[in-house]
Amino acid sequence: MKSYLRKLKKAKNTRVNYRKHHVLVNKKTKAVASSNSFKISAAAAAIVNGDLNGIMAALPLEKAELLLEKNELVKKNSRNLVRDSVREITRRQALEAIPTLAVFYHAQLPAYRPPRINEFCRWIVYSLRDRSSQASVYAVKQGFDELLDANRNARWWQDQLKKMQS
Repeated sequence: MKSYLRKLKKAKNTRVNYRKHHVLVNKKTKAVASSNSFKISAAAAAIVNGDLNGIMAALPLEKAELLLEKNELVKKNSRNLVRDSVREITRRQALEAIPTLAVFYHAQLPAYRPPRINEFCRWIVYSLRDRSSQASVYAVKQGFDELLDANRNARWWQDQLKKMQS
């Protein structure tokens, strides 16, 4: 391990921020290493920083040192940091529209027929596809463009209803 530290100190004198998300990436292919895990990338960061004592000694330092010969430690962006994606906007618009769509559905439902979730979800799909329907006109007026463009199926609407109930 000490030989690798000497090489590393000659090459770079930078520290890795432990709060960032790091992964081991193959130097040749630039693909994430197959043996990458949180523990190993944390151990690799400890080796790069030279923090080999204390709590860092509990990490798999030997394995990380071997992996650092063919791989390098790279900062990656976390996937969950992406906000306001089209999917998220569509979900938010659906949750806002469902109560009003339920009123529209109940108004056109015959009195003898009980409301059923799967029928309601199918009705939403057909109503939003028909641009002259009351539900579609409401969605246009409210600015639910992503919801209209998404063309979601009845199963997706059922999932949205289940998320509202919990």
